[in-house]
Amino acid sequence: MPSILLRLILPIFFHTAITTALYLLLPLGPLESTALSALLCTPALAYIYTKDQTLRSLPTPSPSLPWPRLLPIPAFGAALCLLLNTIITALNLPQNSPSYQEAASAIYSPPFILQLLSTALIIPIAEELIFRGMMFAPFRDKLSFLPSACISALIFALYHGNLPQGVYGFFIGIAAAWLYELYKSLTAPILLHISANLLSVCITNTDFLTPLFAAPTSTTLTITAIISAAISIVCGIWIYQKNTLKEDIL
Repeated sequence: MPSILLRLILPIFFHTAITTALYLLLPLGPLESTALSALLCTPALAYIYTKDQTLRSLPTPSPSLPWPRLLPIPAFGAALCLLLNTIITALNLPQNSPSYQEAASAIYSPPFILQLLSTALIIPIAEELIFRGMMFAPFRDKLSFLPSACISALIFALYHGNLPQGVYGFFIGIAAAWLYELYKSLTAPILLHISANLLSVCITNTDFLTPLFAAPTSTTLTITAIISAAISIVCGIWIYQKNTLKEDIL
């Protein structure tokens, strides 16, 4: 257990310390500092993850997978993003969370291209290395799938620092852990994370679905939730059927 706790603390501390140092020492905003930290940390995190797999006497999951097996993941991630944002909006969580408003301002104030590169590409890779590769995987050695996924997803949720993003992060974390379990590769959860964040950035910065989240009604939110839930379920079944597990993940 001490070794597992060390794996939990060190990667987050490493990433957070570098982010803080960049923010304090350079003329960068919170998003730019986080993205640059993720970019700098990713090679080290990937090395530690690979060495950790070796120490645990496990083969390092291959980053390359046949593209047909990955095909439903972007749709799955986008549908989950839409479903979770619809539920969070219906519950008025963003309006009741000043910390979320502050975080959203930091994320969505920079230029659109910077948001795409940071939020939808660079940061998800580092976060999946930390929260799925270096947290979920060691817990999975000791526990069954569900508690391992919930613990890593809960830490991922708390890492975001506010309730709306925490709720979103928890369920995305569960889905990402499930994909890691099925595919035995970080490529799958990274692709899920990227697709979900990509849609979120596009919704915020374009007119795409703006009426839904800018002036939501119970009818539009219900319809959107039903459609996105249906797409999520169909994609989830497709993903499960394309990946044969050697053991019961529950």
